[in-house]
Amino acid sequence: MTEAGHLALTPSKKMLSSAKKKAKPESSRKGEPEFIMTDEMRRLSTPWSVASIRASQIDPMSLPAGVVLDAAAGSGVQLIAFSKSLKRPALGIELDEAVARMCAANMELNSEGAVQRGLDRVLVGDGKEADAAISSYWASLREAGTRAHPPIGMLHLDPARPQDAQNHSIDEMQPDIKSVLKAWSSHLQTGPRGPAILLDLSPRLDSVQRAMVDGIIETTFPGTNRTWEWLSRGGGRVDRLSVWIGSLSSKNSRRCLRVGRKKVIASIEGESSAAESITFQSAMDVPRGAWLSIVDPALFESGLQGSWLNSAVKSGTGSSWVRTEGRRPLLIHSDALSDDENVQGFVVATGEIVQQRLRPPELHTIDQVASSISKKGIGKVTLRCRLDPEIHPTLQRRLDRELKEVDGSRSFMVDMGVSRPSGTQTIYLVCKE
Repeated sequence: MTEAGHLALTPSKKMLSSAKKKAKPESSRKGEPEFIMTDEMRRLSTPWSVASIRASQIDPMSLPAGVVLDAAAGSGVQLIAFSKSLKRPALGIELDEAVARMCAANMELNSEGAVQRGLDRVLVGDGKEADAAISSYWASLREAGTRAHPPIGMLHLDPARPQDAQNHSIDEMQPDIKSVLKAWSSHLQTGPRGPAILLDLSPRLDSVQRAMVDGIIETTFPGTNRTWEWLSRGGGRVDRLSVWIGSLSSKNSRRCLRVGRKKVIASIEGESSAAESITFQSAMDVPRGAWLSIVDPALFESGLQGSWLNSAVKSGTGSSWVRTEGRRPLLIHSDALSDDENVQGFVVATGEIVQQRLRPPELHTIDQVASSISKKGIGKVTLRCRLDPEIHPTLQRRLDRELKEVDGSRSFMVDMGVSRPSGTQTIYLVCKE
């Protein structure tokens, strides 16, 4: 322990052996690296699939020289992904010594023989104390016989936040963003486009909170470009929100990603735009033969639905948003969408409207619903409408069973509101994919 209060841990076989006595190395999915974590650490840790995809987005040639620093490293998953992909030494800082030791063990567990790991360290201490941390780091290297004083080439920060809040504010995050950025600003190497910084933030930050983050970045690094990124794993929500600053930024201020287990499925960049929706006055107003598409809500969270729509609909195709909020934004359009991968990647389901229903499927009418739908040449219907969650799975199973022998197309059923003089009425549209 140094006078400044930072303890430098060197990843080693001894440290790995000690950690294995407390927890068994496990991988979340087959083919992914193993990590040692407690149950709490695993719950808070970035999934390897997301960590590795994020690391692969960075061009190593765009980074200034130096090590990759994670100022709140936790289990080390994201830091290890960066280090592996960028072939850079890793420096983690973690306030909890027990967690820091597991982080160092994970770095040893996932070390690669072809890459020099002698500069890797985990510091036990406060990520906001930059001067003390860098001194402890260099002192540890000297003690190990390394005369180098490597600078910081990239900073990553994923601050902790409350787990039970529906909305988050930057004041709840620890360590706080402003203090960390200010403390490390003089230690970061600068490339042609500024320092390389990645802030991993809560996807629950609203526009006011994001503006506050923008203000902190601008105050600390005046004139430095930044790109906000919304990342979706396809579950009907934004899974990750991050800011890519300086050398990590792109030409645009916003980016939206849809990712799978191993790669980016679709990506779109641009600037924010507003979205207006139309409301049909009755079920009869819904155009026959039109197409209906459910899109990933991350498009609207990012404000990039306009950029996506410009690529999605062909010239001469009529289109309107009929729902812009919630888990299933809806677009109605006169022709099929573009086949472009970065268009289709954000589409949850798309199909031609072949049937309108005034009532939702119910247990006592499921055979009638199946019979009616089968006459449209449909052999499979996925219920993508708001139904009682207690019976939704049962309705889906019953519908699948009723249509099991029908040789037909796939389809989905979605709910849509129409504005009647008596109030909003929900209709249910069956769309053939």
